[in-house]
Amino acid sequence: MGPVVALAFAAGAVALFSVSDAIGPLDPDTEYLFVGTWLLGWVFLFWASLVGGASAVALLRRAVTRQPVSPSGAALLGATLALIAVLVWTHPLWGSGSGSAA
Repeated sequence: MGPVVALAFAAGAVALFSVSDAIGPLDPDTEYLFVGTWLLGWVFLFWASLVGGASAVALLRRAVTRQPVSPSGAALLGATLALIAVLVWTHPLWGSGSGSAA
């Protein structure tokens, strides 16, 4: 259940960041929508990371104690963690403003 919830949060973050990128911060009339979707995307990404991390710990504990591990759950967790890594890489929390452009 945890990997599915984490993947849903990560997919929601992808959707919110996509909307935020599509709106863009350039138009003063829609800047509040840009900021809102960007912040909500980070909230979803935070929860995806939290649930994904807890699911990873649970999966590792099951593997160490030699309990059966669901292959589909492990695959979903791997996909979630990869999606989180891509989102953090493409939407950094700092260092992405106009002052960081070279």
